[in-house]
Amino acid sequence: MLRVLAVGLCAGLSSPSAVAAAVQQQPAPGLRLYQAVGSSRPQLVDTNGNVVHTWPNGGNISSHLGPDGTLLRGQQTGGVIIAGATGRIQRHAFDGTLLWDFLVDGPLHYAHHDIEPMPNGNVLVIAWDRYTVNDAIAAGRDPALLSGSDWFPDAILEIRPNGPTGGTIVWEWHITDHLIQDFDAGKANFGVVANAPGLLDINYPPILVSDGDWNHFNGLDYDPVNDWIVVSSRSQDEIYIIDHSTTTAEAAGHTGGQRGRGGDFLWRWGNPEVYRAGSAVHHVLRGQHDPRFIAPGRPGAGNVTVFNNDYVPGQSAVHELALPVGPSGNLVLDPVTGRYGPVTPVWTFTEAGFNSLFVSSAERLPNGNTLICSGTQNRLFEVTAAGTTVWNYVDPAPSLIFQCHYVERSLWRDTGELPIGGGTVAFDHLTGSPHAGQIFVLLGSISGTAPGTLVPGGVLLPLNLDFLTSAMATNWNSGIFVNTLGLLDGDGHASSNLAVPSGLIPAALVGTDLDFAHLIYHPTTLVAVRASNPVRVQIVP
Repeated sequence: MLRVLAVGLCAGLSSPSAVAAAVQQQPAPGLRLYQAVGSSRPQLVDTNGNVVHTWPNGGNISSHLGPDGTLLRGQQTGGVIIAGATGRIQRHAFDGTLLWDFLVDGPLHYAHHDIEPMPNGNVLVIAWDRYTVNDAIAAGRDPALLSGSDWFPDAILEIRPNGPTGGTIVWEWHITDHLIQDFDAGKANFGVVANAPGLLDINYPPILVSDGDWNHFNGLDYDPVNDWIVVSSRSQDEIYIIDHSTTTAEAAGHTGGQRGRGGDFLWRWGNPEVYRAGSAVHHVLRGQHDPRFIAPGRPGAGNVTVFNNDYVPGQSAVHELALPVGPSGNLVLDPVTGRYGPVTPVWTFTEAGFNSLFVSSAERLPNGNTLICSGTQNRLFEVTAAGTTVWNYVDPAPSLIFQCHYVERSLWRDTGELPIGGGTVAFDHLTGSPHAGQIFVLLGSISGTAPGTLVPGGVLLPLNLDFLTSAMATNWNSGIFVNTLGLLDGDGHASSNLAVPSGLIPAALVGTDLDFAHLIYHPTTLVAVRASNPVRVQIVP
């Protein structure tokens, strides 16, 4: 049967074209990444509710998959004892190998809550800056709203990994550079709060801060299209967008960057009372978490989703917000109301019994559904645009779940380099238990991934056809192609290898990119049902 499949595959790979994705009113195919707060194991769960992969002990709050498939996670070091503190960032390979172990636990910065992998391989980190209460008072904070000795306003750091334990801060933004106050004319940052929507009132909220955690930033995301960062400030009940196109010097000021505003807020939403542009009726967000940009290609692309923990008493909600982008591409303030739009979300999901006062997340999926994590209920679920639940999973652990992330990736490789002198590249195929017992075939190309190839069954293989594709389709499980055709196990998993001996690769191919992807076939009909993401391996000296 497998030999017949290989011959048919080679004949079928002949019609490169694009393929349109249909909107699915069922669970989006793929996996979901989550870990319980304080739990040691980030986990991948499939649409059957089976945990099909875990990483080793050592997690604490947040876990993300980077663009290259490596796992980034935060771990608590104890440098600061405040809810959400981490202090350590780790990167792991698919097999659990520790690739990077970096500390952000003082003396100047303390990582906490969320991290965000970037397309360039860097990592965005939420961190506290350590100041004293006297520093806060000098900046215009009302002394009656302070106690203790420390003051921890928030910052965002971009870190470039360097070696197994090193890292360099290549960009940074600090809320202390964007403050205003009207409490004490003799202190710094004095001005008219209502005239400065790009700045944050240092005296909001007017409550006593006993542990120094004033803003409590708890989630961030990056938009590579506009080079924007969105971040959530739980204490202010607001989410903000700032301009990442700035230099660090510009991010500390009020001019510069693509939008000309420096590090001032480009947009804010959720509680215009903070900047004196509204009343309690306009206060929409309460205790919110996890603002995310909807990715290109997904319904609502460019909008922002956010989990509103305390939408109404005893009930949470998820909102989708259309950003008020003007003709020039800038985010615009309503000149009449003095508030940033939208007036109302373009979409809201809520229902009776849906209630998580802490943690939690939401993400728009490629099929138009929304993946929701109700963190205090240990529940992950997926709803359609109409609000119908099409997938539901309750984690058996008693701990909270900070976030959940959709994982389209089903192919991993252990290295991105193949030496010209020979070597081995190991591949892991992980599709989840819905594909147990189905046939996989690993294919390659040196001609790139776009536009790809439409194979019988209407599946788009993200590879352009060439001699490598043909060689792997007709010489599976032989020579350098080890277990490149076979059956997936009960978790929808299999392993393959590209084992290249010395002397096989011509020197002229140094610098050449090899792209690989797999196809999954139904074992009875032999019709393709799924293609993986591509992974790239470069031939190096």
